[in-house]
Amino acid sequence: MNSRKQEKGMALLLVLVVVALLTSLLTDLAFSTLVDLRLTETFRDGTKAYYLAKGGINAGRMILQNDKNDFDSDKEIWGMGIVNFPVGDGFVSVQIEDQGGRLSLNDMVKGDNPQAVMIDRFYRFLLAMDLGADVDPAELTAALVDWLDENDEPYAEIRTDGLNIPVAGAEEIYYRSQSPAYSCRNGAIETLQELTLIKGFTPELVEKIRPHLTAYGTQKININTASAEVLMSLDSQVERETAERIIEFRDQEPIKTIDQLEPILTTEIYSALKAQALTEPQQLGTTSETYRIESVAMINDGQRKVEGLVDKIGNRLLFIKVN
Repeated sequence: MNSRKQEKGMALLLVLVVVALLTSLLTDLAFSTLVDLRLTETFRDGTKAYYLAKGGINAGRMILQNDKNDFDSDKEIWGMGIVNFPVGDGFVSVQIEDQGGRLSLNDMVKGDNPQAVMIDRFYRFLLAMDLGADVDPAELTAALVDWLDENDEPYAEIRTDGLNIPVAGAEEIYYRSQSPAYSCRNGAIETLQELTLIKGFTPELVEKIRPHLTAYGTQKININTASAEVLMSLDSQVERETAERIIEFRDQEPIKTIDQLEPILTTEIYSALKAQALTEPQQLGTTSETYRIESVAMINDGQRKVEGLVDKIGNRLLFIKVN
């Protein structure tokens, strides 16, 4: 009798062990299946969000194409953007930034030829930013010129507003001496973040100046969207008070022609700005050609951001970047 009871006890114990193992296996399988399901859902939502974000870029382009007046101001519909607009299962936000009110860095040099107008503007801009006593606007300007030009001869002198300022510049020999060593671009920059590679351009300094700059644009500055510091870069006579007066005026009504500024400016300043508006190629205007569109889409746990650079005149997508 005792032998049979022991056998029954062992059989019961064996059944319990098997049941425990099966339960553990099923639990692990269920968890693994749940994880795979969540990963699949996240991938699905991320993919849908990507295409929704790309659609936001197209929506931004349509908004710009519907803007057909003779001025471009961030008080218009395109400047308001779109926030959490419901589309299907998700939401999309679109922000449009005008690049025409910023200094176009790549226009400072054409091949090996520094462009005096843009070099003057960049130097004045750095002065207007009031970056501190330890920052030398002339040396920063020279270093940027050397980064952009195609030769290896350091830029030696900044000539602007009647000043001749000796500078050291920075070419290949300087960058090869750094640790780690790297090469001078000797060509157009691709992103503003690249400025941190240039002599004197610390990350902190770049963070301060980048809202006023662009790697994609033209010499023409849109007076409707330029910051006070960019307006001050246009001419040495434009001081902060004058720049703020222009901004206050355009906040009341968009500037459709430079002639509107005549009553609020001195004769000298108005004449200087008017000359820039009449120069070929035009250096000052009331419209913009290039815009940056940022589109962020969210669907459940999936989120994607797509950035695009658009030529409004030709309705061309110049580049697109997915984050």
